[in-house]
Amino acid sequence: MRTVLVRALFLYCASTWPLAVANRQPPEQPASAERSTVWSGVYSAAQAKRGEAGAERLCAKCHNADLTGGQDGPSLVGQDVLAAWSSLTLRDLFDRIRTTMPADAPQTLSAQETADILAYALSLDKCPAGEKELPADAAALSRIRVTSRPDAK
Repeated sequence: MRTVLVRALFLYCASTWPLAVANRQPPEQPASAERSTVWSGVYSAAQAKRGEAGAERLCAKCHNADLTGGQDGPSLVGQDVLAAWSSLTLRDLFDRIRTTMPADAPQTLSAQETADILAYALSLDKCPAGEKELPADAAALSRIRVTSRPDAK
């Protein structure tokens, strides 16, 4: 009798398991794990305004106030720049700015100044502003991809 019950249970599990797996919903991802792009409203307009002031003070000498490039520094905005950084994350760009700029005093920008200037550059690239500020947190910046167009995946 026990053997019959074990076989029945085995057959029941074996026949229903594929249905259970097929109907299983993936676990919900926390909002913090979602990936976005620079076109997802990842900075605020107020932050970009602060970044503009920072860029005028810290970047204009080499890159011009509008970050389009100057005698001593390349353009930091435009389709060519977005295309060059495409497939990387804002963390990559943030780290590059933070560790190498300004050229005459590398590694002197605070994390907040770097995030603000990066927000300003995104605004100049016509990436839309959102409600929240661009974070200065490496993990959060790693989830934001740089793409050259809003529809690029």
